[in-house]
Amino acid sequence: MENIILSILLIKSATIYEIMMYIEKVFNTVCSSSLGSIQAALKKLVQNEKVIVNEYEEKGIVKKEYRITPRGVDQFLTWMQTPINWYKAKNMEEGKFFNLGMLPKEKRIKMLKQLIDDLHKEQQSLKLIEYHIEMTKDTTVQTNVARMQEDQELVKNIMSVSGEETLARTVENIAKYQSYMLEYGLKTIENDIAFFTSVYEREVAGEKGK
Repeated sequence: MENIILSILLIKSATIYEIMMYIEKVFNTVCSSSLGSIQAALKKLVQNEKVIVNEYEEKGIVKKEYRITPRGVDQFLTWMQTPINWYKAKNMEEGKFFNLGMLPKEKRIKMLKQLIDDLHKEQQSLKLIEYHIEMTKDTTVQTNVARMQEDQELVKNIMSVSGEETLARTVENIAKYQSYMLEYGLKTIENDIAFFTSVYEREVAGEKGK
């Protein structure tokens, strides 16, 4: 959670609400977007001087904006430079599927049907994101570059991480890999739907040993 928050603050100083909305939209399959989890992670980051808090008033309401520090940049870089271990994360739901055969057939069928329905909903959400990216692809980089240039400390932090010569190239690279992740998610969920639909159909048909 901490490193996900640092990745967000590298491209934009944000309130806790903005962080929560970003995680819910972009990282919902990676970590929890619950307010409690985010608050706990931010508290630790602030205590360790990885993030600082700036207070400001908007329409009579005092808000807190979180900003990454050089220590936070160092932590993020250390995390990012560790080799990717795609299957390191443990999914307890896989254990539930593994043991699904212990339940009565009618319950297995019901759970499989619910799983497939949920996967279709998630697929539609990803397709909406894909559509939005496609519709805004010609202006996204320029818009983000212009926004980030208003905060030179932000530019300094992201450039120290990217190693690129220009902010535009850095933003292009960020957008490119976010697009790759979306592509991976869509292909994965398509395969999951096909697989679990096959299992569901075998259960309904009463097939054995396949």
